[in-house]
Amino acid sequence: MTVATRTVEDLRAVVGAEPFITGERAEAYRLGRNAPLAAIMPGDEKEVSRILAFAWEADLRVVPWGGGCYQSIGNPPGRYDLALDLTRLNRLIAHEPADMTATAQAGIRMVELQRRLANHGQFLALDPPMPERATLGGVLATRLGGPLRCRYGTARDLILGVRVAHANGTITQAGAKVVKNATGYDVTKLYLGSYGTLGIILEATFRLHPRPEAERGWWLATPDLEAAQVLASRILSSHLVPNRVELMEEGASRACGFSGVGLVVSISGLRETVEGQRADLERIAGECGSRLAELRNAAETWPVLTDFPWRNPGWNSRSLEAMWLGGVPPADCANAVQTIRKAIRQPAAVRIAATVSHGALRGSVYGETLEEIVGGLMAARHALVSLGGNLVVMKHPDTVRDRIDTWGTPQVGLGVMKRLKVAFDGKGILNPERFVGGI
Repeated sequence: MTVATRTVEDLRAVVGAEPFITGERAEAYRLGRNAPLAAIMPGDEKEVSRILAFAWEADLRVVPWGGGCYQSIGNPPGRYDLALDLTRLNRLIAHEPADMTATAQAGIRMVELQRRLANHGQFLALDPPMPERATLGGVLATRLGGPLRCRYGTARDLILGVRVAHANGTITQAGAKVVKNATGYDVTKLYLGSYGTLGIILEATFRLHPRPEAERGWWLATPDLEAAQVLASRILSSHLVPNRVELMEEGASRACGFSGVGLVVSISGLRETVEGQRADLERIAGECGSRLAELRNAAETWPVLTDFPWRNPGWNSRSLEAMWLGGVPPADCANAVQTIRKAIRQPAAVRIAATVSHGALRGSVYGETLEEIVGGLMAARHALVSLGGNLVVMKHPDTVRDRIDTWGTPQVGLGVMKRLKVAFDGKGILNPERFVGGI
């Protein structure tokens, strides 16, 4: 019996047999070429604490796991001993409709959380891709959001507090369960977007919004990307309150059921308010040479738009595809799309959409060879960096990992991030080497 096998058996004695997965079943938790020695599904935070305390003492490396749909983001772990599956921690712990706050465990699926909140006419204004698989913890750890950030912001704007399990098993609380909380350091936001490298989110408290009485959406076709940017800027600087303003180039437009270049815009609220804003939107669009085409099946359009490019038909049976996220100043969205398109050498090609309010781009590069995919990603990254932006590779064939770093070269803050990692997880137990700079 190897040292690793003996260690796993010792851990089994600590947590019991029922939530313990080894052998072929543990293959479900594979990350690229790496599979864990075991996967564990704790039933409460005390078990999480015991598992992490054991891993700390035994020098085991742990990868937190939720729905698994975002695990493709990040470099492969330098070592991978245990998958810590939190999907049994899936309760809505508290919901205070009058205060418009709720607390839920990290393993709850987003679609189930929204269903429970909808019973009281409220929702959490986060629309990450693949919500039927994504868990609350995974959404917060990756800080992924969708088009609704245009109106409601990101997880950083909605989170009030978190409970976190640290690498040595210690459990702490950050933030509060009330909206007004202005004392001390805002440690809560450190965990958002840290990809489970500083601690494992066990539960979160967040502010809610009322479900709108009405919502309408439109496709605003424009002659080119520059016109789409001008129109988007006009809308966002006006008195209108859209909840989505998505700039789409031809490839992304086609993938989402539209045609040509343009904007997807939606407005929600009271019926009278929505109708009044529609009239003003039509006027602004007309002044910019565009017309409104109402989305007749808007409820079916939003999941397609939110899931782009995570879940869209492939280009053809022979094509390879890699997906990415990018960021630029909001005023540079159209310029960024054009710069990327010019930089990509045929036969590789791209699809790109942008949430203009936040300068958040997302897209895919496709081609028929690994060289085309890698070349396309590098060209897209160089194009965004030249505009003061960045590009993170989200999902790609495993062989791409050997050719291009997921994160690229960070422009600022790497030293601070490394010091935080040492302070929070000095042994490098959690998600080792998966984050930017090998953190």
